Amino acid sequence: MGDSFESEDGMKMRTPAMMLMVIGLCCLPAEAAKKLKPEADAPAKPKPGGKAAAARLRADWDIGELRMMRLVVDDAQVTPELKIKLGDSVDKFAQQQEDLLAQVEADPTTEPAVQKRRAKLYAAYMDKMQVVYKDPVVKQDIAKRMKALDKEIDAIAASAETLMAKLAAVGVTKEQQDRIAPVAKEANRKVRAEVDKSETRSTKDKKNKDKVVASYKEVRKKLRQELTPEQREKLTKKLAEEA
Repeated sequence: MGDSFESEDGMKMRTPAMMLMVIGLCCLPAEAAKKLKPEADAPAKPKPGGKAAAARLRADWDIGELRMMRLVVDDAQVTPELKIKLGDSVDKFAQQQEDLLAQVEADPTTEPAVQKRRAKLYAAYMDKMQVVYKDPVVKQDIAKRMKALDKEIDAIAASAETLMAKLAAVGVTKEQQDRIAPVAKEANRKVRAEVDKSETRSTKDKKNKDKVVASYKEVRKKLRQELTPEQREKLTKKLAEEA
């Protein structure tokens, strides 16, 4: 036969071609097993990014605007009792939202439930803030201060000198400016760093506006310490008119 030969001792030996065929047949079950291997052994597909989902919600909810409201409440022309009430309401809602954002970041599949929960919390917050929106005088005062704060942040984002020029325009003395300047320069560095990280390179970028506002808090505190109440009101009026 052409596919075998007889050895000297009389035993038939398979040709190389026949041996290869046998080996191939033996390997077929292993190859088939590989093809039938469960998909579970394949690498798991990555889940949607929780950080991206949380960042999107942070922008949608405009956490930065809420942080600005908290700073504005400190200077609002309302009774001390109402100021405390408003401040507590803003602080509570801000923390509730941060907790929800942390939940989505840890597990983005919770977003639908988180959105429903946030809607209820927002309704409760707005109910407490009705005193602001129902009283036209208080509403106007808050709106004016929000505009002024927005311009303050723009000024410090531009440079410490820009803010100093605005202070000089409302009669802030050279001595006062000298005490404010170092804090303003540091605030400019921090605010610019946050602005440069943002997608739009703007203080208005909603994804990180809350971080911009946080970076401005120290110079805001310094202004309240150094400026007289009259100077602060002049500055607020000037900046609100520029907005």
